[in-house]
Amino acid sequence: MFLVKDSSLSREKRIQQFFIEDPSLSTLLAVIHFEWTVRRAVIALGTSPNVNIRTQLKSCHGHKAYKKIWQEEVFPKRGQRLTEVVSNWDGLHKAFKLRHRLVHGVSNCGAEYARDRTSWAIDACQNIRGFCLKHDIDLDSRLPIRQQPRK
Repeated sequence: MFLVKDSSLSREKRIQQFFIEDPSLSTLLAVIHFEWTVRRAVIALGTSPNVNIRTQLKSCHGHKAYKKIWQEEVFPKRGQRLTEVVSNWDGLHKAFKLRHRLVHGVSNCGAEYARDRTSWAIDACQNIRGFCLKHDIDLDSRLPIRQQPRK
């Protein structure tokens, strides 16, 4: 679906192109894109060595779990909670709820309903990228490496 070399903007453009054919798929892709974005942001902005953060992220799923790891890794150094960085946390919450219902086959949705949730997830990605850029981090580039101290 996406390649590692794809920029965030090109991912978002593809997500919006999918909307025309399949609004539900567009929402799923937007939430996946959010997860990719927030995971990279936590690695880049966090305080622990990258390997430790990546280990934590293996069991991290859902916006509430990302909020928690952000609180532990990013907030102490950067002073903003994920709920403050993402301008419409409630909208992101609704996008994740739809993602859950779609993935588990509980329901389907109409185009207008999916459009809002897709937009909210993409907006959240843009909020996080903007926050990272303020801290001199480009999520589309190679991430900084923090290694464990040698013993």
